[in-house]
Amino acid sequence: MHASLAAMACSLWIAISAAAPEFIWQGAVAAAGHIGWTDALGAVLIGLVLAFFVEPVMEQMRDGVARARGHSPVGHMHGSAVFTVAVSVAFALVSVCLHHAITAFVAGHGAHPAEGSTGVVAALSLATAWAFVPFAITLAWLSRWRRWLRIGMGVLAALSSAIAAWLFDWGIPSALTTTIPCLVILVLGYRAIDGGPGRFSFRRCARIVGIVAAAWLVSTVFIEWLAHWAGYAVAELYPTSSWWEDARFYLGWMIGLMVAPPPIPAGEGAGPG
Repeated sequence: MHASLAAMACSLWIAISAAAPEFIWQGAVAAAGHIGWTDALGAVLIGLVLAFFVEPVMEQMRDGVARARGHSPVGHMHGSAVFTVAVSVAFALVSVCLHHAITAFVAGHGAHPAEGSTGVVAALSLATAWAFVPFAITLAWLSRWRRWLRIGMGVLAALSSAIAAWLFDWGIPSALTTTIPCLVILVLGYRAIDGGPGRFSFRRCARIVGIVAAAWLVSTVFIEWLAHWAGYAVAELYPTSSWWEDARFYLGWMIGLMVAPPPIPAGEGAGPG
């Protein structure tokens, strides 16, 4: 039960990370020019509270948990007081900006609001659409060592792009430009985890996502340029806006794989899923 919940949590972690850059981008576009001096001063105040109160309390709590488990305390952030305060204030400024950006999107002012829908519905639809494929593929990877799960989850992951295209009305071009690279990522990800659950690494999968995405995005630009240069009248494979949306999607997916914790701590030896 714990392994199954851990696999679900890791898959959700990575899936939300894949959707996060698009949330931030659309919200930033909507909120551009609306952050004034009041917001900046509020962010500085939040940073001071984080530096002088929240962060020390959290460090003490983490150290207490570490001691209770028989581990060495993590210790406070290395560096001088000036460095600690500067990092906390910078973090607070970024957090306030992100808060304004996402609030603007959820309020219904996103770059691509759904016709006849509220901002909350559009935000939930965006998050689900962008998170669906990474969630299914990560679950398939983490189910690799369970015979009764791996076939079903593998099929679901392979069809996830087509299912998402049908559920969210992406259209055939978007379905194809998502399905092809995601199938390659799925297959290569399986190869990256063949060593067994104890040697599983999300970072290897992150490299696969980065390499496949870069190769796919660059090749589509090259193919369209070559066809145009040769004088062939071909349909545009990627509108510019869709190309950048996919770039943000793969970037978020890769970051999620890099920062997500392993589903089962090293040394426990139990296969996830």
